[in-house]
Amino acid sequence: MEYDSTTKRVSIETELCKWQQFDYDETKDPEMIEGFIVFEDVTYFETDCVKDFDADEILEAVLISETPSLEKVKIVTDGVNIIIIEAGNVEWHSL
Repeated sequence: MEYDSTTKRVSIETELCKWQQFDYDETKDPEMIEGFIVFEDVTYFETDCVKDFDADEILEAVLISETPSLEKVKIVTDGVNIIIIEAGNVEWHSL
């Protein structure tokens, strides 16, 4: 996980279980996909975890609040790391 306060950007490298998604097609989709969840126009960032953590599973991702221009999300991992991010945009970037 990287936070750049100058560019107001948070990037979380992750591996997602594609096979657990409703639109998964085992004949053409990989079981796992790697990439980055990128939050841009970050107005709030809080975490109680270390910068680099590994092998943590995301247990919960909850939308705390939203406005037409911002969304605030809380992410909890099985290592009991809590990450709260408020951003104007979030995108997935495949590796």
